[in-house]
Amino acid sequence: MIPAHKTKDQILTVSEVAELLRVHRTTVSRYAQSGELRSYQIGSRRLFKESDVWVFFENQVAVESAVVGKET
Repeated sequence: MIPAHKTKDQILTVSEVAELLRVHRTTVSRYAQSGELRSYQIGSRRLFKESDVWVFFENQVAVESAVVGKET
């Protein structure tokens, strides 16, 4: 039996992660293959822990670029 504290993480497919992050499945696969988004390979399937997806998301902070030469 798996301890209760180990079952809190949902296991997600590429399609589920893509839907959660609102990006294309190819984008999820690219991030996973580059190592930016942690994933697990089981057979031919690539799976993700939900907590890893949220860690990835939190690290994707947009940096606003300043417009040079324009005053407000």
